[in-house]
Amino acid sequence: SKGARGELELIAIVHERFPSLQLQRNYDQAALGGCDLLGIPNIALEVKRYQRGNVYRREWWQQACEQAKDSQIPILAYRFDQMKWQSVMPLQWLADEPIVDLQKIAIMPFSNFLDELDKKWSHKN
Repeated sequence: SKGARGELELIAIVHERFPSLQLQRNYDQAALGGCDLLGIPNIALEVKRYQRGNVYRREWWQQACEQAKDSQIPILAYRFDQMKWQSVMPLQWLADEPIVDLQKIAIMPFSNFLDELDKKWSHKN
């Protein structure tokens, strides 16, 4: 399916940037819920891969927020045919503020999200 191919494509992109991460598809998501990809610490990654469009759908972001457990940060990654991967995330996460409003979002290329993740991880170590 397009969804499964999208998840595998995104795993390859993340693995290229962070080879030490052990990412995998969440095969229990349909039955038990949860995000699409497992293995990025504190991140609940929801993946959408569609043929046509140019902007994410609000229900995708809602789903990403609902799938995030406990202190996980919801991240939506999406791509349409012939387009690059994009990402949606809480604006307050970018600003290193407590996340109190998931409707305040930032949208950026997925590669920029990986840059932000790298910055946050390098500041912690």
